[in-house]
Amino acid sequence: MKRYLLGLLVLASLGAMTSCSKDDDNTTSTTDSTYVTLSGDIKANQTLSADKKYMLKGFVYVMSGATLTIEPGTIIVGDKASKGTLVVTRGGKVNATGTAAKPIIFTSAQEVGARQDGDWGGIILLGKAPINATAGEAKIEGGLTATNGGDEKTYIYYGGTDAADNSGVLKYVRIEFAGVAYSPDNEINGLTMGGVGSGTTISYVQVYRSGDDSFEWFGGTVNCDHLIATYTWDDDFDTDNGFSGRVQFGLAQRYRTIADQSGSNGFESDNDATGSSNTPQTKAVFSNMTIVGPGSTGSINANYQHGVQIRRNSSMSLYNSLIIGFPYGFYLDDSKVVSHKTSANASEGSLVFSHNIIAGSTTAVTKSEWSSTDNAAWTAWWATTNTTVLTNATDVLLANPYLFSAGVSSTNVGTPSFLLKTGSPALTGADFTNLTTGFTATTYIGAFDGTNDWTTGWTTAGAETTVY
Repeated sequence: MKRYLLGLLVLASLGAMTSCSKDDDNTTSTTDSTYVTLSGDIKANQTLSADKKYMLKGFVYVMSGATLTIEPGTIIVGDKASKGTLVVTRGGKVNATGTAAKPIIFTSAQEVGARQDGDWGGIILLGKAPINATAGEAKIEGGLTATNGGDEKTYIYYGGTDAADNSGVLKYVRIEFAGVAYSPDNEINGLTMGGVGSGTTISYVQVYRSGDDSFEWFGGTVNCDHLIATYTWDDDFDTDNGFSGRVQFGLAQRYRTIADQSGSNGFESDNDATGSSNTPQTKAVFSNMTIVGPGSTGSINANYQHGVQIRRNSSMSLYNSLIIGFPYGFYLDDSKVVSHKTSANASEGSLVFSHNIIAGSTTAVTKSEWSSTDNAAWTAWWATTNTTVLTNATDVLLANPYLFSAGVSSTNVGTPSFLLKTGSPALTGADFTNLTTGFTATTYIGAFDGTNDWTTGWTTAGAETTVY
């Protein structure tokens, strides 16, 4: 079950905001001296300039044929009452290309000290790339409604047959305090991607304090790099419905008290909600991820679960990554499938777990509902993974990973560093032999080496107190 009570309270205001939108024009109007309001449909090319601030009210749709261009350094806030949400529909595009010095910031409209996860909806990209829904397309979750009772397939459906579909660019972008759960398994995440194609660029994106998942992919083929999930409520990286893209260089930092009652994980991966054998199968491939959990000892939220949870007939693969400080490190689940077990994907070679380090977990590896035959196959498979298990989280020798924002912690406040110290076992040992093309080979395991901090300049370690 997800955090959805707040979402139920705002459904009426969302409907009211949508119903009063102008259906014939770009509905942009200045409401006060602080913000330019964005609402309704964007049907023609439009540019948001950095010399103004913008507010999303209700569901703001970038319609097919239109491109929303956002200049570097632009600030866009989401209205809390209407849970403002930016939706790029199939055929629409967003060109949000920031820089390390001038990131584009989507954030809460609340004042300093009053900002919380779930203050606004988030960003939703809907594309035409393949998904594994039986009909080849599906309605995106999150409680979205079409403007003025318009055609749902135009506004809120995703999926198609164009693997190279292009929904635009998100580069050097921060998404802060987004993420709304309207009902169980029906949420808007920090960044939701439905059927997004490989022509889309997702690079250097931080999701900070999402009220649900930070990043969730529903099918699609988009390739992503340099992603950051900070203080996520639910899962950091969630893959479903046939997502088959590549993701390299990613970071997740958790805080011990922030977790969802549904169970919070670093990775969560399903083929679909029922564990069917629908194709395309979820076969996302991740490499060079650093996932820093809450710590497996001391006072942590009991809803924390797994660093990596692969279930429901998924074939997600993980290479050259660090899984640190979750109660359970790696979990392979056969409990909810229609006909083909998740464990079979591992033994057959489509699900790969290779050259990773699990550190500081009470139980490094666990599995669910396996027969004696499955266990024999598991033992043989696990021996091929070249997994290193370390007793303590500190054994990885990260520079300073346990500093936190004053907005979530009263102690250990500061800007963390996830670089590797001299002598770290993660400085060597990466292996790209069996990875698909498109990955950058490294010698180190995890998202960082010992010197290059790619988070510098464009990320936040404490957006609760930033004056925008």
